[in-house]
Amino acid sequence: MPDAPPSQQTITVYYLDRFGRRRELPVKQAAQVPFEQLAPLQMPVPYPGRQSFVTKAWASATGQSLACGSLRQQRCAMLLDRDPEVAARSAGPMELHWTRGGGVQSLRPDFVALRAGRREVICVQPKESTDGWRAGQELLAQAAVVADWRVRVMRPPDGVELDNLMLLYAARSPQHLALGDAEALARHFTSARTIRSGVRAAGLPTFTGVDLAYHLIWKRRLHTDMTRPLTPSSTAWLGEDE
Repeated sequence: MPDAPPSQQTITVYYLDRFGRRRELPVKQAAQVPFEQLAPLQMPVPYPGRQSFVTKAWASATGQSLACGSLRQQRCAMLLDRDPEVAARSAGPMELHWTRGGGVQSLRPDFVALRAGRREVICVQPKESTDGWRAGQELLAQAAVVADWRVRVMRPPDGVELDNLMLLYAARSPQHLALGDAEALARHFTSARTIRSGVRAAGLPTFTGVDLAYHLIWKRRLHTDMTRPLTPSSTAWLGEDE
């Protein structure tokens, strides 16, 4: 007997509630579950021969430390952290189950985030798309309609984009500069200029001043061309709303 079409299949959501108890719900009853506040359904655990590994990603908006099972997932977590519309988020808090071909299939989205007031279920795009991946995405789309989720597939950055992201991520929380230093520096970028010259004009030490400029770019107060390698010689400018 052929599989039922996606709209007729029963999709079940598994997760841990805020007390750590394992729960199971039909997806139509999961609309109000705050997955972005919940713990991972299962913590990623490294083991011999594993192609990925456990690493952490900081969530600045909430002070969370997200356990990621791969560098691809961690890099997408960094992108989420830089998005000003993303508030609470969690890594791997749910798993979808459905029946296909006489067996149970599953999909565990990488993240759930509250973005601009809407619950967003996020999957990291694999290096190679398989039939199983595509089938899972079709079922996730069906579940999202029922549960009122937004679905997003994220591509991890690479090349220059990744290099720049790593620099900015390292400067996301400057430790030794006062808020007044940030304001003083920002005032010198009302028109486009190099980061180094803006730091010099603000009278800040070179190394800490450049780090602060990177922090302001991370926070999107300053802007730069992210398709080019980020250096102290890069041009930066204030955002249009400043």
